[in-house]
Amino acid sequence: MSTQLEHELESSNAWLHDLPMLRNKLKEDGYLFFRGILDVQALEQIREDMLEIASEYGYVNRDAPLADGIYSGQSFPTSTKFETSPIYRRILELPRFNAFGSSPVLSLLLSGLLDSEIQEHRRRIGRITLPGSFKNTTPPHQDYFYIKGTPDTFTCWIPAGNCPGELGGLAVMPKSNHLGMLEHEPMQGTGGHGVSHERCEQLGLPWLTTDFRIGDLLMFHGHTLHKALDNRTEDRLRVSLEYRFQRKEDEIDPGSMDYHMKGAFDK
Repeated sequence: MSTQLEHELESSNAWLHDLPMLRNKLKEDGYLFFRGILDVQALEQIREDMLEIASEYGYVNRDAPLADGIYSGQSFPTSTKFETSPIYRRILELPRFNAFGSSPVLSLLLSGLLDSEIQEHRRRIGRITLPGSFKNTTPPHQDYFYIKGTPDTFTCWIPAGNCPGELGGLAVMPKSNHLGMLEHEPMQGTGGHGVSHERCEQLGLPWLTTDFRIGDLLMFHGHTLHKALDNRTEDRLRVSLEYRFQRKEDEIDPGSMDYHMKGAFDK
């Protein structure tokens, strides 16, 4: 486990009407974080769509309001990863989940930041993270390791519900986008590969995170180191979304043009 402490993400809301400043900050720090700029009602609807599927499979406590996302305690099969489960496949087909990637705020923000017509990846991700599922916590990594295509691909990580520290969330390492591609090795957790905790310590850069709230947006470059944090709650499900964008004229990997984990589902 890493011994680096997490520090607070810096909000970029003050520069929402200053694209040159935002572009510079994104280039220098490798990330931008915005408070409350996304459509909360749309995110609440996506959250309920995802939790309704999880409830059908027995993972939501039906004695509590669905939107609360209270875990039922039912164990997830140890032989199955969430990303290859029937629940995940159904999430990836949800209309409102898929439509959110072309929402006006994301489209305008990304096209402005990249000063270009943008291409949204079809390989969207909608995750539900169970409490105590530490072995599945995504280790430190750079998205370009998986995404390929152009390194100038930008991930938008979005909490679909309030996400205080104990619920997990995401942490990024600022300025790590200037390090180029780091060596990735097999590691425990979602994805199966990452940059070792020892190597992350050696870089001497902090991890940044926050108590996320619904409506927040964290975006980062394809070379920016980031990691998931453990869901340390007793009974709450974490629901999060990921959408990725790049300049339309840049190289794109064919896998980004299809839904996430397609190869695993087709087997």
